[in-house]
Amino acid sequence: MTSGSAMITVSGLTKSFGAHAVLKGIDLEIGRGESLVIIGGSGTGKSVTLKCILGLLQPDAGQIMIKQQDVTRLSGSKREAVMADIGMLFQGAALFDSLSVWENVAFGLIQSKGMPRKQARARAYEALAQVGLEEEIAQMNPAELSGGMQKRVGLARAIATTPDIIFFDEPTTGLDPIMAGIINDLIVECVRDLGATTLTITHDMKSARQIADKIAMIYQGKIIWCGAAQDIDDSGNPYIEQFIHGEIAGPIQIDA
Repeated sequence: MTSGSAMITVSGLTKSFGAHAVLKGIDLEIGRGESLVIIGGSGTGKSVTLKCILGLLQPDAGQIMIKQQDVTRLSGSKREAVMADIGMLFQGAALFDSLSVWENVAFGLIQSKGMPRKQARARAYEALAQVGLEEEIAQMNPAELSGGMQKRVGLARAIATTPDIIFFDEPTTGLDPIMAGIINDLIVECVRDLGATTLTITHDMKSARQIADKIAMIYQGKIIWCGAAQDIDDSGNPYIEQFIHGEIAGPIQIDA
């Protein structure tokens, strides 16, 4: 049953590629202002779940409700209107090399919101300041920035449109532990300030613990556990226990 306060509800989501079934009936609910983190190993279906919710992949079956609208049945301008209120931090930041930093941050404001460039630029500077970047960074090209700084720019772009919902795709991948901690802190701070609902996929348990209100684990295309972040160490689930402790022995079988 869908809660009236849910911002995102996924029910019976399935997706196959040829004979290979990746998602086998995903059920998730994310409340307003809640941070849900999906954990799981490589190839378990995390990214496919996210891409289906974003509309980058068409699910074979199931329902995806975003703000009480079934986006699996929307197309064109109606779907774009829903997606316009969603921010996204991509795994590799996915910045446009041909644009300056501020233009990257302002991209959604100009392209999706139709905001004048002068106004969009001012908002981009504000968003960069929110993630701890100085004004001088705004004129630089993405290639001139370190990986951590690029990730911050990606976060600034994700929050620039003041979205109701933000998706994070492996936000700490490729970062050293210190920078990963900084990015996690920025995510928590920015999301809190916006009051946004967030969905994150990651295999980084330190990151998951730091940013999640609720954690769900996906294994072989199904959610095998979902609960409050503080309860994960007492889940009693052998798959969870093996994953969070990085143990070789256990029910999760990895092809070497």
